[in-house]
Amino acid sequence: MTSNSRMMFAFARDGGIHPFFHRVDARFRSPIRAVWLAAVLSFILALPSLGSDVAFAAATSIATIGLYISYGIPILLGLIWHREFLAMKGPFDLKGLSRVVAFIAVAWIITITVVFVLPTANPVTSQTLNYTVVAVGIIAIGATTAWVLWARKWFTGPATEVTEALRLGVDLTEPRVEEINEKAAKATGAAPDSSD
Repeated sequence: MTSNSRMMFAFARDGGIHPFFHRVDARFRSPIRAVWLAAVLSFILALPSLGSDVAFAAATSIATIGLYISYGIPILLGLIWHREFLAMKGPFDLKGLSRVVAFIAVAWIITITVVFVLPTANPVTSQTLNYTVVAVGIIAIGATTAWVLWARKWFTGPATEVTEALRLGVDLTEPRVEEINEKAAKATGAAPDSSD
């Protein structure tokens, strides 16, 4: 829930989903709308597992594999295009060990992905088959198709948002709701809105 809601908040910020979910609650200083979206979607996705052990195993496997793959893709890209990633390093750097650690991480992600798509029971029948690979495949094909057909034409990612925040003088290490709303309102000419 925690990471999922933050990712949805970031997607809303970057234009990946409706901007309604890009709001930090002034009282709780949390993305409440994104948290509720994550909770509702998680509940809906978990409904099939109420009546089936196979569906439950697939749902938990999909969640695990999805999280690992989302972390693994940037690590793998950093391994492949190492020189380009050197310019983007942050304040923490493993120096010569970074590629070794990245290789171990990618190897682990590949291993755990294979393990989580294996059947959970013997003999393998239509009732005991692990359908995780089918679900992950559908999601991968859908996401790739969406990117190729239209998303690459309008989705710029977080770089634009971060550049704009830095231009406005926002401290990205300690965001404060009131300052962000005021600076954004001044930049757009709108009245500040701290209510939810």
